[in-house]
Amino acid sequence: MKVFEACLLIIKRHYLTFLIYFTIFIGLSVIISTLTADNFTPDFSAMKPNFTVVNRDADSPLTGGLISYLRENGNEIAIRDDKGALQDATFFHATDYIIIIPQGFRESFLSGEPLTPETVKTTDTALGYYADSLVNQYLNQARLYLAAGAGFSEEALVTAVLSDLSLQAVAVKKHFGTIAPIDRNFLMYSQMQCYILLVLVILCVTNITMVFKRTDLRMRNLCSPIKPLSMSSRQILCSAILGVLAWLLTTVTGLILYGSKLEAVDNRVLALIMLNSLIFTVVALALAALSGTFVRNPNAQNAVTNILALGMCFLGGVFVPASMLGEGVLTVARFLPTYWCMEALEQISALTSFEAGALQPVWQAMLIQLSFAGAFFCVTLVLSKYLNRSERSFGSTRSELEA
Repeated sequence: MKVFEACLLIIKRHYLTFLIYFTIFIGLSVIISTLTADNFTPDFSAMKPNFTVVNRDADSPLTGGLISYLRENGNEIAIRDDKGALQDATFFHATDYIIIIPQGFRESFLSGEPLTPETVKTTDTALGYYADSLVNQYLNQARLYLAAGAGFSEEALVTAVLSDLSLQAVAVKKHFGTIAPIDRNFLMYSQMQCYILLVLVILCVTNITMVFKRTDLRMRNLCSPIKPLSMSSRQILCSAILGVLAWLLTTVTGLILYGSKLEAVDNRVLALIMLNSLIFTVVALALAALSGTFVRNPNAQNAVTNILALGMCFLGGVFVPASMLGEGVLTVARFLPTYWCMEALEQISALTSFEAGALQPVWQAMLIQLSFAGAFFCVTLVLSKYLNRSERSFGSTRSELEA
């Protein structure tokens, strides 16, 4: 128990570092999830583009009907008929769509040989194209009536066109499957959880290994009645408990922050998400044990922690979605456990049933993560055996206060 108590004492002396990382993580998770996830909504609502009509023809029911239809579906921005003013409005995005009705448009349209209106659309948004489609709908519907030869007057023609275009289809949203969708804020938090688990676990484990690698302490321990295997097993036990505590802390925090948005979510889905993060905690413990064989001072500790955590999370799709990464980057990412953690999370969020075929990609991604953990542990054992027989194992002379 002395070894276990010593490990806990080491962690207690560095609790402020862990608290700072955890606080920053919570703040970043909330900010990133809020800014990112709020851009997506399952509800549909029609967007209204800003439009400008420059009428160089005489006022008529035809052009009046067009303007009225655009006003119903957009926001009219009045701009004077000046080339410079129109160019400035387009450049500064004061309007999304400009239509210039040429002189003689009414007579040419009713005669069957219409003049083409001049239009200007903003290039970095779809609103201008949406406004252009509204104009085409109005004019095409009017052409149908003229081609049919119904003998309508101009006023009756415009009334009939607007009546047809006012018809709307009723959209009914149905949910297929037995699983409600997961809140995107919680999904973003679950992605960010991988990063903080890596950071916290590596810091905890390397803080313990650095102290026990002190030259004087290591020599004294070799002379103690405690067997090296027993001493190592207690360090591993303490590291495992700290890893589970880090997982519990981050998981419970996520449920507290977003629990109100998860009431309709199937508990089995939440259990799979938690299981996936727990498995990744095992990966983080294995990676931390491997890092502990090299880390001998705080500078190396900070470098290894930041390089591993940031590098693996950026390449593995934690910070940047895998769909936005190039094929070459994805080829490298598939050799990282963070990629498979995100793959499992994506498969879980896309579940519509709990049949064996639907769950197979989830179990596969989790097993690959466990394979990474096993590989890291094996490499750690080999390196530890080699380094313990070399002079490097007695190369650290830093004190506990310095470490």
